[in-house]
Amino acid sequence: MPYRDPHTQRTPSPLAPGVTSLGWATSRCLEAPPHPLECSRCVDACPAAALAFHADGDGVALLAGDTCHGCGQCVAACPSEALVSVEIDALLKNVAPDRMLRLGCHRTHQAGDPNPLHCLRALGPDMLAWLAVQVAPEALVLSLPGRCHGCDAAPDEQPDAWLAQADALCRIDEARPRQEYHAARPTVSRRDLLSGRAAPRLPPLPAGDAAPGARRLQRQRAAAQALGEPRLAPTLPGLNLDADACHSHGVCARVCPTRALQESADGELEFDPLSCLACGHCLSSCPEGALHLTEASDADAVTLRQTRRLDCFLCGRPFTPPGDASIKEEVENTTCPACRRESALMQESFDELFG
Repeated sequence: MPYRDPHTQRTPSPLAPGVTSLGWATSRCLEAPPHPLECSRCVDACPAAALAFHADGDGVALLAGDTCHGCGQCVAACPSEALVSVEIDALLKNVAPDRMLRLGCHRTHQAGDPNPLHCLRALGPDMLAWLAVQVAPEALVLSLPGRCHGCDAAPDEQPDAWLAQADALCRIDEARPRQEYHAARPTVSRRDLLSGRAAPRLPPLPAGDAAPGARRLQRQRAAAQALGEPRLAPTLPGLNLDADACHSHGVCARVCPTRALQESADGELEFDPLSCLACGHCLSSCPEGALHLTEASDADAVTLRQTRRLDCFLCGRPFTPPGDASIKEEVENTTCPACRRESALMQESFDELFG
């Protein structure tokens, strides 16, 4: 799979030849250039161990092996929404406001179901919360056979974090499975192709929205506020800055893939928790190791580093000291650039006359 310029690619690439409903958008992925990050959340979330990143001369490719059964849990795990689903895209477009919404997996839904999803676990907490807001005050109902116990797509580890979130947001109905779990199949058969029926197309990325972003974080927090349930709000990432260690290089802001960190022209460094993916790129890129990841107390943007203004020791005019002049003892007698130049010229003149 060749790497394509993230500024020109707008349509995700199919994730696996046999699973036409899932796609990968390289321009949003933190593993793909120009973001040389190590993010394996989709790989770690796959219950079939089918995903792997592969580096070659053309860049990085996300490959799905034959064991991929199309559950879509990788879609829910991706923090930047680099993985997309045809089924989820169609579901979001067809939700009727203020009406009860019942969703079932392929083991429970019948032919002609208006909301077909191969596996409900493809809907992460942010999507479940958003759907609950859309149908409120009616209920969002999930039909789960045996609450997913024994299903090939269910996690082996307990407790089940997804099921706990679903219990908090939805009404879960016990449903008798109509069939055993099976892998997803292409939604268009060979007969359909021969008869001229078009294959399903992956949803294109919205114009101007092809870069990584904390969309899930923002969506889940907004839904929790709309539902009046603060306990459903996600934990926001935070950053602490050791001002004494910081040399104001600004590299942390330049490498941030979502512009959660921004440096102003006068040297102020601001951090927006709602735009942060907690990818850790700023931490690993800081030469002094001055940044530390923590939890944010609220969603308001904070100023991590303020512009330092000093009064010139010679002329008294205010000026901004160099970025590495962060220790008080070193800046008490600092002069402004104009006075330093004037002093240097006077020293040169003195050396020429008496040297």
